Amino acid sequence: MAADLPATVIGCSNLIARGGRYLLVQESKEPARSLFNLPAGKPELGETLSEAAVREAREETGLDVEVEYLVAIYHCPCTSEGIGVVNFVFRSEVSGGQLRTSAEHPVVAYFSRGEIADMGREGRLRGVHVELAIDQCAAGARLPMDTVQLIACPPSPSGAEPTRSVV
Repeated sequence: MAADLPATVIGCSNLIARGGRYLLVQESKEPARSLFNLPAGKPELGETLSEAAVREAREETGLDVEVEYLVAIYHCPCTSEGIGVVNFVFRSEVSGGQLRTSAEHPVVAYFSRGEIADMGREGRLRGVHVELAIDQCAAGARLPMDTVQLIACPPSPSGAEPTRSVV
């Protein structure tokens, strides 16, 4: 396990589609160097899951997005990178910005489902959740945004009640 990461990390991913193609970013940092992933990252302290997804899309792609709904939640207790991941995949729609690459993500592009399947067979995807999310979204999978209840922070001494959904 990476020394600076907890045993299990939370990932907030964006499934962004345009014309039957899906937006992926290529990673440049180890341990995922050269692998393709949905635009994604970890939430910062005080950030909701959907806020993290929006921020990560902007940072990794240059695009502003609006989260529409939660496609799925995937839990991989031990990845090839030696950590556990709980990945929240949101269906997001582009609302502005300009598609761009960066040193951290040298390829930012839309790919067909067939191209993504080829990447999966060739071991060029960061995880199986990429293909699962695309297929489940295409099949109509949609979780309510209040699947995850946001708890007020700090909790009251009598026990906190959920205050709002992840949006």
